[in-house]
Amino acid sequence: MEVKIENMVFGWHEELPKMFLELLNTLVLTKNEQDVRGVMEVFARKELFNVLFAFGYGAHHLWVTQKKASDPDQCLENRLLIVEF
Repeated sequence: MEVKIENMVFGWHEELPKMFLELLNTLVLTKNEQDVRGVMEVFARKELFNVLFAFGYGAHHLWVTQKKASDPDQCLENRLLIVEF
């Protein structure tokens, strides 16, 4: 697994840096696609995670982006991180 941070984190919410580090630390420990999907299932159940971040999958990767503070229904233009599997 390769976790790449592609953009800077905008800390508009006091819990955002903590949640991002928790996600990052957990993803670094994954060994395969199943592990990554399992981690994301757990994070997707957290209401605050869904307020702060959006994520999705490509054929061989997971992407995570940050949501806008001004409109949580929209995401920032660039990905925050990508995990290739």
